[in-house]
Amino acid sequence: MESMKTDNKTGSLIWILSLLGNRLPLYLGAIVISTLGLAGSGIANALIVKQIITAAQTGQISGVYLAVWGSFLLFILCQMTWRFSIVRYNTEAAKGGASLGKLVFSKALRLPYSYYEEHHSGDFMSKLIFDTERAGDIYTSRLRRLAAAFLSSIAFLIPMFYYSAPLTLCLLAGSMLALAFNSALAGPMKRAGSALSQNVASLTEKLTNFLSGMEIVKLLPAKAELLEDYRQANAQVYQSQQKSNRCTALSEGANNFFDLTGALAFLGLGVWFISRGLVTLGGLAAVYTLYGYFRYHLLDIGKYFPQMMHCVANAERLREFLRQEEAGLKPEPTRNTDPSAPAVSVEHVSFSYSNGRKILRDVSLQIQKGTCVAITGESGYGKSTLAKLLLGFYHPDSGNIRVNGSIAYVPQEPYLYQLSIAENIALGKKGVCPGEVSLEEIIEAARTANAHDFIMKLPEGYDTIVGERGNTLSGGERQRIAIARAVLMGAPILLLDEATSALDSESERLVNEAIRRVSQNCTTIMIAHRESTIAMADRIICLKNT
Repeated sequence: MESMKTDNKTGSLIWILSLLGNRLPLYLGAIVISTLGLAGSGIANALIVKQIITAAQTGQISGVYLAVWGSFLLFILCQMTWRFSIVRYNTEAAKGGASLGKLVFSKALRLPYSYYEEHHSGDFMSKLIFDTERAGDIYTSRLRRLAAAFLSSIAFLIPMFYYSAPLTLCLLAGSMLALAFNSALAGPMKRAGSALSQNVASLTEKLTNFLSGMEIVKLLPAKAELLEDYRQANAQVYQSQQKSNRCTALSEGANNFFDLTGALAFLGLGVWFISRGLVTLGGLAAVYTLYGYFRYHLLDIGKYFPQMMHCVANAERLREFLRQEEAGLKPEPTRNTDPSAPAVSVEHVSFSYSNGRKILRDVSLQIQKGTCVAITGESGYGKSTLAKLLLGFYHPDSGNIRVNGSIAYVPQEPYLYQLSIAENIALGKKGVCPGEVSLEEIIEAARTANAHDFIMKLPEGYDTIVGERGNTLSGGERQRIAIARAVLMGAPILLLDEATSALDSESERLVNEAIRRVSQNCTTIMIAHRESTIAMADRIICLKNT
């Protein structure tokens, strides 16, 4: 089991690095070169110290200036190498983090509609923000710091062994105790990171529920219980964060202790080795300088390895998310290009949701071009499910669906973005950015949707920002803007799902006028139960529970 966990960690790390593609060698090369450049600076500094102390001890200064200047030039060269390579590293790391975020967001767009019905939006938001940011830290800091600590430790050990192998071995033995202690914290740090990630996702879900239903929350007698539920979720995040902080504090405290004892041990060993003639004063000074760098980077291995495991835990969650089955793995409704074919053809379609409940059984129907059809039936008989099948959100268990052209969709609760009215309507123009749609096109679509008059009465007209989800507008106004957006799409088929069910009589009249005007130029399918809406249809199809 432990071996399997290790394989998962390694696999997740290899996976996230593989996302860099052909830029991976450049990224890793920048890490190696910047590390060696910085380590070379430290070694050059140690050489300068050795030359000066040796000259001062022996009184032989001939050639010391040349040696010092040579070491100084080496120091400058290494610093320049580090600077140029670290700039390249930062560039590649930033690209890697941005690519990871884009990959997660792109995956979200490809997931089937069922994923969002079965998972809370807060869980996805946690992946998109928290997990993506933490996993991206592997690119931007954690891997470089861990690799730099490891490579630098080796780089400093080489000259240390050259100047005094016995002294270096003694110092190395003590340093290994610090490294072993920090490595032992890797497991708890990873578990704390996983728990924190899960609790943040849960907290995000609670907060999303709370904010999305604020009106209901204020009215419900149980709002105190909802607040308590959120408080408990927040407390769990706090406890997870505290556990993670305790692990970090324990690691840092132990590092400080080992750092102090290591310095004392070095002084004692240094005096003993000099008294036995096993090392010169200049060599001891060089080892001391190098040991300071070595100790710093060795402790960084113990410090950054647990943090690296923390980030790998987030990467594992993202990797699992990106393995979700995508909508494209099953065929969408067949697009029929035959001009003589019906607008929509449903042939012996059956469908059930993941809970096994059969919603549609052997449904067949045809809708001819240019007609206005109302689909009715009692609640739970599959009207909205049929709409989702026509849109390709779900796929039938059996049977075929053929659609002659694209579909513009207006749901019962249309979603408006926190943009201007003009920008919300312009989103319907396929293949064109909102800013590229002319105001004349937007106004024409709004007139068709019976929305122009009320828009012009607003203080900012078409530049009015509608607020989150369009909450500054009434239900009827939102519906007409959604219809205008659908009109601008120019699709040959318009699908409306209970477009007037939640409207007052006046708003219903205005929306029905818009539907009647739009239906003159396209095939219109209305999921409806209100008689005034059904009365506009050329044909009525009643779904039954068979």
